[in-house]
Amino acid sequence: MISFLSNFITHYLFKNKIITEEKIPVCQYGFEIIISTLMGVLIIVIIGIILNEFLGALLFYFLFIIVRMFTGGYHAKTHFKCKLTLSICCFSVLALSKYYIYYKKIYIFLLVSYFIVVCLFAPIEHINAPLNDNKVRNRIISIIMAILLVITNLIMYSYLPKFVTVSSLTLFVITILIIISKIKERRGLYEKNNKRNS
Repeated sequence: MISFLSNFITHYLFKNKIITEEKIPVCQYGFEIIISTLMGVLIIVIIGIILNEFLGALLFYFLFIIVRMFTGGYHAKTHFKCKLTLSICCFSVLALSKYYIYYKKIYIFLLVSYFIVVCLFAPIEHINAPLNDNKVRNRIISIIMAILLVITNLIMYSYLPKFVTVSSLTLFVITILIIISKIKERRGLYEKNNKRNS
């Protein structure tokens, strides 16, 4: 649907001589990004309203986008799977945050897991989001961001428990997505080696 809409808009602009033929691929890609982002925001807002967790939904989306910009992680192959993954992650975080438990050890586990996985694996590159020469920069930013987020969450634990709950669960979801991506990457290498050997 996203590809269809971006294609439709681009060809409409081309037919009306607003863009040239050379600009079609660039415009189509640009519209795909815009439509995909708007759909992502809409999904998050709807989930937030349904669960009566609008601010939590915004916090989830902000952290999810900003952190993954530098750490990378699992990326779905289609727009539908991408939005489905986003919906499941957001719904899980917000649903669990409604039943948050005041055990600091749980938050420490979630945050330390996130920090360790970022230090070990970030950034995770994806075909649709190549990092090129930015790998070292992204790694440094990912680790600095992880340190700041862990410290912020631990400081805010006593003052804003709801913030800490949504934040630490979101970071743990990102941790899981990084691990899934790493497993898929290793499985791909294993399959390539098997094909070469056979």
